[in-house]
Amino acid sequence: MMKRIIFAFCVVASVLSCTKQGGSVSEPSGRTVTLSVNCDAADAKVMLNSSLKTVWNKGDSVSVFYAGSTVNSRALYTGSNGSKTGDITFQCEASPIGDETGPQGLTYAAIPYRADNRLSDRVLHSKIPAVQYYKSTSYDPKSVLLFASSSDNSLTFRYACAVLCLEVKAGGTLPLTIKSITLSSAAGEGIAGGVAVNMQNPMQPSIALEGETSPSVVLCSATGADMCTINAGSSKKFYFCAAPVALSQGYVFNVRLSDEETILVRNTAAKSLEAASLLGIECSISPSVSVSDSIIIDFDTTFSPDLQSTNKTPGANGDTYTFTNAAASGGQYSITSYSVYRRLTVSEHKCLRFDSSGSCLLLPSIPGRRLRSMKARVMTTQDYKPMSIASTKGSAAGDVVPRTNFKKDEFTEAVAYAAADTPLYLYTHSGNTQIESIELYFE
Repeated sequence: MMKRIIFAFCVVASVLSCTKQGGSVSEPSGRTVTLSVNCDAADAKVMLNSSLKTVWNKGDSVSVFYAGSTVNSRALYTGSNGSKTGDITFQCEASPIGDETGPQGLTYAAIPYRADNRLSDRVLHSKIPAVQYYKSTSYDPKSVLLFASSSDNSLTFRYACAVLCLEVKAGGTLPLTIKSITLSSAAGEGIAGGVAVNMQNPMQPSIALEGETSPSVVLCSATGADMCTINAGSSKKFYFCAAPVALSQGYVFNVRLSDEETILVRNTAAKSLEAASLLGIECSISPSVSVSDSIIIDFDTTFSPDLQSTNKTPGANGDTYTFTNAAASGGQYSITSYSVYRRLTVSEHKCLRFDSSGSCLLLPSIPGRRLRSMKARVMTTQDYKPMSIASTKGSAAGDVVPRTNFKKDEFTEAVAYAAADTPLYLYTHSGNTQIESIELYFE
């Protein structure tokens, strides 16, 4: 069953301030250290409350680099649930060892605790995960990133990430069951991965991605089940934590429903994600009884005349073939190849095989519609980036968002969009890419 979407978006920027609490420096007594903490920016296990402020929960864990030490100590919050302030306690050496490059007595901290959090030359290294888990009314407590530094025994935490909230309303008369939602940068900028918080200037710390980064964040259920069901006329909010970066072509939300249908919500205007800011986006997704906006290309059954199947006489560059759509709407469409290709049988399935990297297919279109998403079953000897979608003949992508991490031997999805009636090409990056079927969905 196909779905249609009507969407609007708005931006709510709320930079949350932090107030440093006073206190005197004290050496730990024995190996137990207690610090006072203030969390007025996000939350530790950290949940958003009804006012979109961060609050603590008993048992929240914090990485602490105490009094110049580079040892990552695990501290636990001992206060009451729902409070913005309280105490954390942890075990520490009685005499802290100073960092060679950091001043004796300066304490750094990060939320949440990670065993691989580290401190080097007053730069805190942590991460924002590319896979985050859905939690009703808040973001994943293990995906947020907060930091603090202090020369006394109190810590005030601040965001090292931006928070995005997608509110989805179930339009029409049917409920929506959502499997997962993927947030992507439209131009491929990294929005998750390793993060370095440079606190050489504690009043104006700089935050940047480092190492391996991801252009997308997937929000899903921790158990692999559907995230939630939204009753008709109701809505739910989905929260994402992302790095504070500039998005030159905006962002795209890829909403996957339980029936494997994928809906796009997008804003392609340039947008900066800022630390300690909340970006709110609203959309409405309504069921549709129409099945006329899909094209299924199955190389087993739909092509006429039959493609060449011998290794000696592959199809020529520019050949056009007609096929009957396997979708319920039927219809005659054509596909044109700009490559050397042939059809062969692999594991009892007919496949279209590309013999050279840089080959492409001109995909069929539906007049007056734009391509919204594509699925393909791909087999390739190259795991990384075997295919992408482009609005030009070649690798340069125009008004599209390629999903480049196609896996072998399974259905994979590509997010793509272009102006109505714009020809789109399926571009291959591997010389031995085989495709069993392609599914195109239009809006």
